[in-house]
Amino acid sequence: MQFGRATLTRGDSLRLKSEFAHVRNSGIKFVGTFMLLVTAPAADGRLRFGIICGKKYSRKAVARNRARRLLKESFRLLKSRLIPVHCVLIARMSLKNAVLQDVQQDMLKLLRRADILLNEE
Repeated sequence: MQFGRATLTRGDSLRLKSEFAHVRNSGIKFVGTFMLLVTAPAADGRLRFGIICGKKYSRKAVARNRARRLLKESFRLLKSRLIPVHCVLIARMSLKNAVLQDVQQDMLKLLRRADILLNEE
């Protein structure tokens, strides 16, 4: 069990368009209630993630930012339980009315289906 604070650093995120494209093209997609999860093996051996939430999700920046915050916080809380892979999280419309606990449960379900959790009890 880890007793430190689970934090996200700049190095934990996918930043380049080419990194997102590689995960989306070579990864496996899992569809959930609030998000799509696309996972691909990590060539660099590090757990990294990215979030896609564009204007197709909502034209209002407030709604897009809330969706990003919910996905980012859920990932941060579950990060210590994951094997090194690259993940892309894509927000779905149902995320607009969700709360953090629901998003986290949905993400956990997708991560189990993707089989990227460590030491599943």
